[in-house]
Amino acid sequence: MRYTETVTIIQEGVVAEMTGPTETEKSRIAVLGTLAEFHREPIPFDLAALVQLVDDLAPDFLCLELTPQRWQQQDFSDLPPEFGEALLPLAYQTDMVVVPIAEADPPAEPTASGWRGWLIERLRWGLALIVRSAPDATAMNQGWRHDWANMLYSAIARLAGGGIEQQWHAHQQHMMAQVANLARRDPGRRILVVVNVRHCHHLRPALSRNSELEVVPFSEL
Repeated sequence: MRYTETVTIIQEGVVAEMTGPTETEKSRIAVLGTLAEFHREPIPFDLAALVQLVDDLAPDFLCLELTPQRWQQQDFSDLPPEFGEALLPLAYQTDMVVVPIAEADPPAEPTASGWRGWLIERLRWGLALIVRSAPDATAMNQGWRHDWANMLYSAIARLAGGGIEQQWHAHQQHMMAQVANLARRDPGRRILVVVNVRHCHHLRPALSRNSELEVVPFSEL
């Protein structure tokens, strides 16, 4: 939001006040990564912990990797559990405003046949091990777990072929644009973006290049 400030100038015994615009207040944005497909694993970092984390942050806007069509239909039956069973029910009980940021037809999970498919399954097994060792959301969003999860997802996309990497890049660009447009329409807000961890290493630097936004760790939102 734009506001004005008053400057008092003393010149030749005359006191004058000049009023002028200041810069637009920046929105604070944090990106929280999850591994949706593994939330049913027997891990310390469970859905209750995710709900408590987001409830404590209490963002003004909760941007979810959810298509606008699904949000309009209010059909959450086959959504990943961190959305359908955790964050959406939390948003209904609070003042958080949910903003769907996924494109209408997001890329499907990468698959392949033959030896590439076998390798993809082994890499997904590695992702599950990373999740099981994470005690909380912080551990999954920084440090070696965060970096290794990103590398494994990147390797899966390359093994799947068929332009999967380009499709994910286009999906990330779409989500980034949605968040930037939201911040531009309603500046000065606290925005939490919750996406699959594979997108975090791309969204954070892309959003940071926007001078109107301040990207911070989720713990500092």
